[in-house]
Amino acid sequence: MIKPSIISCVSLLLLAATSTAFGGTKEEILRLQSDVLAMQNQIRMLEKTFKEQTEGLRSLVVQLNDQIGKTNLILTKVSATLDSQSVGDKSGNQAVVQELRNLVSKVDDSNTRLSVLAQQMQDLKVQAKPIESRGFAPGADAGGGASPDSIYNQAYSDLIQGNFDLAIDAFTSFVKNYPAHDKASDAQYGIGEAYYNSNKLPQAIAAFTRVVSDYPTANRAVSAYFKRGKAELGIRERENAIADFKTVIEKYPDSPEGSMARTELDNLGVSYRPPKTSTPAKRKPRE
Repeated sequence: MIKPSIISCVSLLLLAATSTAFGGTKEEILRLQSDVLAMQNQIRMLEKTFKEQTEGLRSLVVQLNDQIGKTNLILTKVSATLDSQSVGDKSGNQAVVQELRNLVSKVDDSNTRLSVLAQQMQDLKVQAKPIESRGFAPGADAGGGASPDSIYNQAYSDLIQGNFDLAIDAFTSFVKNYPAHDKASDAQYGIGEAYYNSNKLPQAIAAFTRVVSDYPTANRAVSAYFKRGKAELGIRERENAIADFKTVIEKYPDSPEGSMARTELDNLGVSYRPPKTSTPAKRKPRE
């Protein structure tokens, strides 16, 4: 018969081992819970920062847009006043009139771009759902991943914040994984914008070319033609730039880019009137 003292010792050892095991498991659970809580707090802070930056940018755009509108009105009045002077005075002020008109054109260009940016910022705010609902929250289905819209929005956010390498990677991934998505053309255009703003003009030209070749009916096509022309001017491909500006005028005569393309041709000293029968402007092959 086993003595009671031996039974007691064995029982105490088993109890101690069990308590140690459960104690270790409990500590692990507490540590994981603490990590999850910290991650949730970081996500909330990131979401708050993102919303604040979006609001700040949109407010700045609205202010700039309003200021440009006032400046444009003043310049138009001055130009009209000089234009209405006598012939003798007008001949003396012809250079001033031309400079003012060029300035008004540039202001119109900035005004158009800022208006587009304001609308894009508003769209971004509407599309930016809480992070927990986009698959980034702890406990989300690891197989589900982020939604296409959230990937695009992150790429666009990187673009407007000047993180061009990150934007290129994200937009490229978007186009590769979602080639039929309704924002695929925007993503491809975003690649071109990121390269253009990084002063990598040959890569920008290649990206804009893919927009007009892969998405010829997309809304971004006109912007891609125009921006490709600007990039071509930057690397002294004058004839190709002229061909792109002519294409913009022919295919999209009433667009803001059409007006800007006319200004670019004027600045290049090219007089151009679209033909009655539209034919694609010829471009020189790139080496």
